[in-house]
Amino acid sequence: MNVRFAPKFLLLCLLVLLAGCAVNAQSYVETPPVATLPGTPAGPPPTATPFPTPAPTMAFSDAGSTRLFLPIVAYSPQPMQPPFDMVDFMVGDGRLYEVQHSSGSQARHQTQEANGRFYHTKGHEVLAEWEELWATSNFIFRGTDTSPGNGQYYTLRDNGQYGSAWSPRRWQVGDLFARNPQVTFYWKSDCSASHSDFQASWLRFDAYHLTYTFPSNITLAHVIELSWLPSPTSQPIETYFYAVNYGLVGWRSNNGDFSYISEIHEPGTRPDNTREVIPCLNSGSYWPKLLPLVP
Repeated sequence: MNVRFAPKFLLLCLLVLLAGCAVNAQSYVETPPVATLPGTPAGPPPTATPFPTPAPTMAFSDAGSTRLFLPIVAYSPQPMQPPFDMVDFMVGDGRLYEVQHSSGSQARHQTQEANGRFYHTKGHEVLAEWEELWATSNFIFRGTDTSPGNGQYYTLRDNGQYGSAWSPRRWQVGDLFARNPQVTFYWKSDCSASHSDFQASWLRFDAYHLTYTFPSNITLAHVIELSWLPSPTSQPIETYFYAVNYGLVGWRSNNGDFSYISEIHEPGTRPDNTREVIPCLNSGSYWPKLLPLVP
């Protein structure tokens, strides 16, 4: 190259490089439209039920490992149509995720299926408490729950039969479901009965969210809210959040306690939860279906 043209050539290359660096690609995530049910009057879109200010996130010691897989709802999910099938929301696909409690504790959640039942497990790979549920063509049933604390578990019955219909299998936003199960508490140590009573309550289908963002900034598609009421017109005692592919992802109590999904583990990075074993519960005459009712 002629040395007289070298400075001009270098200046031209520099200008081209600067022009390339100036190109800025703007990215954005479009908020999908909020689904409305047929016959719902037009109006402003419903807002997500707020959670209180979250407790500080716990620190973990396994730095350097893959901890978090955040789902970005970058597509526009299509609204699901009523009546909504509760199996779609309550039966997760087995993925592992953490749920943060307002007390600062954290539990790993996973839905597991076995023998026609599905279990909402809460704990970790060594020990996880569980809630037992199953579905019929008309209802979602609950059986035994090992997570009430105080060294106890409880079992639900309708008309003396093991299991209680907890919600309709298919229903719509705004619907109420009345129930009056017998709730019997047992000691985990020997499966002896502690106390028993009938508990009348109502379950209300409060909302369906096309997408919902939790205080952890995790956004999930297709989330429902169900509330447990002591009477049809009272304020909720507890509210539950369920999401398609996950199961139970959040909870809120009228005493100020709450929990919400806080981390999602990338597939294959964590072992499955191990359901708690109560030896007397799984042996012979102590199986819940055969346990004597307490007056």
